[in-house]
Amino acid sequence: MNKWIAIGLAWTVGLVACSGSQTVTHKRWDKDLNMVYLHDITVKNQSLQEAGSRLRRSLENRVDDSLFIVGEEPKETKYELKYKIIRFEEGNRLKRLATFGIDEGSKAMLNVKIALIGKEGILGAWQVKTWVNGGLTGGSADKLFFQAAEQILKHMKGY
Repeated sequence: MNKWIAIGLAWTVGLVACSGSQTVTHKRWDKDLNMVYLHDITVKNQSLQEAGSRLRRSLENRVDDSLFIVGEEPKETKYELKYKIIRFEEGNRLKRLATFGIDEGSKAMLNVKIALIGKEGILGAWQVKTWVNGGLTGGSADKLFFQAAEQILKHMKGY
């Protein structure tokens, strides 16, 4: 009986050891062709400017998972992503936790207008609204910016 188990294990290990993968990549882009400049045009309101900075950090983190590269100078880039925070309410996290997100006044909300601009002009424009109602720990306002960055990148995938 032990002999058959040993043979079965050896056979299984032999099959697994005979696997592999190969990747062939055909690249149609250059680094400089997929650079995007993030341009925050939010009004000079202190709370909205802080929200604009937080969105920029989220976008920079999320762009790493796409074909785009964030450029430092707009002249070096092919695309310019302009965004403007229209509304930002951080809400009350403790109130969200206590009411399980039922209270509307505790909801965290973010409303952003975005435009992707290329050499040809405006390639796309959209508006993203995100919110956090509650959650196990009351929901973090950072989730707003993460969700907004996710939605923005989903819209950019076609360009």
